[in-house]
Amino acid sequence: MLQGCALTLSQIPLTDRTRLTMHRRDVLQAFGVAALGSMGLGAAAHDFSKGPVRILTPYDPGSTVDITSRMVAEGLSKRLGQTVIVENRPGGHGSIGMNALLSAPANGYTLLTDTPASAINPSLYKSRYDPAKDLAPVAQLLSLPFAIAVAPSVPAQTIGELVALGKAKPGSLNAAVAGTSTRLAGELFSMQAGVTFMPIPYKGAMSAMQSVMRGETQVVFLDAANLAPFVESGAMRGLLITGDKRWSALSQVPTAREAGYPGFDVGTWFGMFARAGTPQAILDQLNEAIREAMASPALEKYLRQRGAQASQRTSSEFKTFFNQEINRWRDVIVKADIKVE
Repeated sequence: MLQGCALTLSQIPLTDRTRLTMHRRDVLQAFGVAALGSMGLGAAAHDFSKGPVRILTPYDPGSTVDITSRMVAEGLSKRLGQTVIVENRPGGHGSIGMNALLSAPANGYTLLTDTPASAINPSLYKSRYDPAKDLAPVAQLLSLPFAIAVAPSVPAQTIGELVALGKAKPGSLNAAVAGTSTRLAGELFSMQAGVTFMPIPYKGAMSAMQSVMRGETQVVFLDAANLAPFVESGAMRGLLITGDKRWSALSQVPTAREAGYPGFDVGTWFGMFARAGTPQAILDQLNEAIREAMASPALEKYLRQRGAQASQRTSSEFKTFFNQEINRWRDVIVKADIKVE
């Protein structure tokens, strides 16, 4: 330490003392900003220390939605530093799980994983919730393209030929229906193409595909992951796939745009929701953590094996997309006059 240079603050003239104080404050502020920058968003992140986070799923244990939810929960737990529990609440066309979400506090501790059914069911089943007002979209997990396939016996090599066949012989084409979204996808294409398919309901994707392969029905609208093995083996003929580009597992099947139907851009997806009223900062924090989890090697492999793509949408972008889904499917239900028996 240099002798003779150790002045106290009171020994410094007032003008110089003011400059020194201001300089010292600026330095401290600069260090504070740098420290916050080095800590990232975590410094202002919501503290999830009050208890475990619950992810509700309105589907059975072992379903694809359930498996995906559990893999996301594992990654989310690491990033939040809190236990994340998955609870299966199937039944009532999804209403049991949805009601459990809507009866929980809007604080981010209770979430729900669902599919396009969350946008469709209120219009189809007259549910008691308004998806646009009662749900807060958190993150879209993944998306899968839809495809259209026909039985080998159907004399149509392209989607254009199928449409022409349906118009030439009204009522000759039956469509195997595997669920609500597949029914609505078929109805949407029918409206856009000006052709009618007679919907024949089946209990699931496999039953619907088997009916096409047996010749009981002629066409099926289904997610590409389910159809790919049977199209590749020649048991069915793929005519169209949705999405911006061809799918690697079905490289010979043209996209809807290539086939002349750019407006047929439907697909299936999984998404996570909170209750409306959850602060946007919490939604954004959860969205970031979920997207990081979806980028993990385990989930990347899981998605690749199923031909799915992880979504990069922010919570606000997912909200915009979700509202578009609500409006799209509501219009289809009304225009096709679909009634639930």
